[in-house]
Amino acid sequence: MRTYTKRDTETTRPAALRRACLTLCVGLAALTGAAVQPAKADMFTPSVKDQIRLGDQAAAEIMKKYRVVNDSRAARLEDVGRRLVNALPPDERGPWNYRFHLIDSKEVNAFALPGGQTFFFTGLYNRLRTEDELAAVMGHEMTHVRKQHWAHQVAAEQKRGLGLSVLLGLTRAGSAWRTAAGLADTMVNLRYSRKDEDQADAGGLQDMVRASYNPDGMLGLFQILKEAGGGAGGPAWLQDHPLTDTRIDHTRDRISQLPERDFRPERPLN
Repeated sequence: MRTYTKRDTETTRPAALRRACLTLCVGLAALTGAAVQPAKADMFTPSVKDQIRLGDQAAAEIMKKYRVVNDSRAARLEDVGRRLVNALPPDERGPWNYRFHLIDSKEVNAFALPGGQTFFFTGLYNRLRTEDELAAVMGHEMTHVRKQHWAHQVAAEQKRGLGLSVLLGLTRAGSAWRTAAGLADTMVNLRYSRKDEDQADAGGLQDMVRASYNPDGMLGLFQILKEAGGGAGGPAWLQDHPLTDTRIDHTRDRISQLPERDFRPERPLN
């Protein structure tokens, strides 16, 4: 994913570079104070405030391209989303701007933008059988938001791809990731690492249980996606969230390790 623009600068003598680098580090250190996890913040990572701003701007672009659905399904999506948010501990709920949108599209897909805007396609919604399966998708995507997976991926990519001369140029141009708001399609098609996906599965499952959903809904979701994968390329959500046997086994293991309790039966969507 490319969410930044490189700017070339003129070659500078070593002594001047050292002085400029010191100035850069001191100046940008003050910009990272808004991050939820200050110990991990650095000059490359968008703050929570900027993640919300970029996500909101990208969401506006997306809603110009798709028809937003406002019916009983959208109301159910909002209800499940709010229930999951309310079940989070205050320190995990954080400052995120969670908003839930149902989009009219045959794509079997769902995604969350940085900051909290979450989109669910009717192509996926109409395949689901229970609220618990819906909560599994929502909990997974919301975990990507609160764990700041997009921001950390942007930071990692910039660290790999940007040299000191480019960084010096950015001090004049503003941080490169600020241009990402105009790249909604890039955000939508983002593919996280396997580690991020596993963490999103674990966090989503935990949130489901806190909100009193049946954790078997996540396994039910995986089964639906496997069945939907018979066509060329498989569903979009499955392509962005690879459905490996290891991932399913991890979910089964996590469910088996939950404290013994009677989960209510899964609730039909229709």
